[in-house]
Amino acid sequence: MAERHKEVGSNRILIIVPLVLLLAASGFLVFNFIQTGEWFQRSIELKGGTLFSITTDSPIDPAAVEERLSQDFGQVIVRELRSYSGYGITIQVGTGVDADSVKSILDEMGVDTSDMSVETVGPSLGEPFWIQAQISLAVAFILMGIIVFVIFRTFVPSVAVILAAVSDIIVTLALMQVLSIQLSLASFAALLMLIGYSIDTDILLTTRVIRKRDGSISERTWGAFKTGMTMTLTTLGVLGAIIVTTTSAVLFSIASVLFIGLVIDIINTWLMNAVIIRWYAEKRGL
Repeated sequence: MAERHKEVGSNRILIIVPLVLLLAASGFLVFNFIQTGEWFQRSIELKGGTLFSITTDSPIDPAAVEERLSQDFGQVIVRELRSYSGYGITIQVGTGVDADSVKSILDEMGVDTSDMSVETVGPSLGEPFWIQAQISLAVAFILMGIIVFVIFRTFVPSVAVILAAVSDIIVTLALMQVLSIQLSLASFAALLMLIGYSIDTDILLTTRVIRKRDGSISERTWGAFKTGMTMTLTTLGVLGAIIVTTTSAVLFSIASVLFIGLVIDIINTWLMNAVIIRWYAEKRGL
């Protein structure tokens, strides 16, 4: 029994890692808000502007394109996309920029614009999208919390599940800013999907450890870990394949955000939620 308590106590140290990540991510987002007035970068769909998507057979220098366009149009964001099927870039400019002028400059630079799409969103349309996105995220968390409390009907396990999901979203948003991944409708959809993925593994862990009685707490945790990691790693494999092969900005954004979020979810589930659940089960003698 003494050895069992010693094992659980030593495992509690692991919770420091996800907590430090959560605090660092929260601090980064607060600092970003103080510096720019926004918690995170938003794409044109959520604030307005024009997006050019170009696919070519040869690579394009995104830095050169961004530098040239910035001379005429101010802040311009250029992203490069590469895959086995070809090359591509996305160009984001602010509102009021003439699309033909951008195309003309690209043609002068020798960029092949034969396969180019243009998407324009006005600020009056982008702002309602942003408001609706925030409402949908809040509703998703509220419904998630209600369902979790209904399932477990105990405070500590329910809070542990919700805390892990909240941490997944906050840390992922911070890493998106570090990696210059803007919050778009596509990446926002990925964040909503991430809530579901996070809850899957957390509920699996909590159910196995608290509700099952066969085996010790360590054995039940290890069984949940093997199942949960199999689920997560197979999903990461699929997302990695999409990231490597696609030239679609939408698919790349969704896959990238989900990939980051699932890696963070591994840390939050097995170094934070698992520690809390094991401590709860040990204290209750389950």
